[in-house]
Amino acid sequence: MDAAAVGAPSSRARRRTLPLPLGWALCLALGVGLGWLCRFPLVWTCLTGRAVAWKAGWASIDPTLVDDGIYLFFVMIAGLWMLFLLIAAPLNALARRATSLSGRQWWWTSAMLWVTPFAVLDLPGLLR
Repeated sequence: MDAAAVGAPSSRARRRTLPLPLGWALCLALGVGLGWLCRFPLVWTCLTGRAVAWKAGWASIDPTLVDDGIYLFFVMIAGLWMLFLLIAAPLNALARRATSLSGRQWWWTSAMLWVTPFAVLDLPGLLR
């Protein structure tokens, strides 16, 4: 006789999911919230690109920005991206499981929403 372990999911149990409009609302809210957090690694990535272009002679920046060397930029963006991914990936995975959206819909929408606050708030100032 095969007895199921206590707390083991039964084959008949279905996971409850949010209705489709609430799933999209959760995706949008979480995406914009994480997008605000994503602004910081994206700004540092742009500054790193500008510092690399300055080092190659393609752009001009304030020399005091790179007094400590260009490698500091790479350390900063690696740390910021790692911190962002350690926060964003688990939150999105948990929220995605609570909705009836497909993985493709959820992750593409989330990725676009992560970039939106940066594109609206920070990019115009960085392109001057």
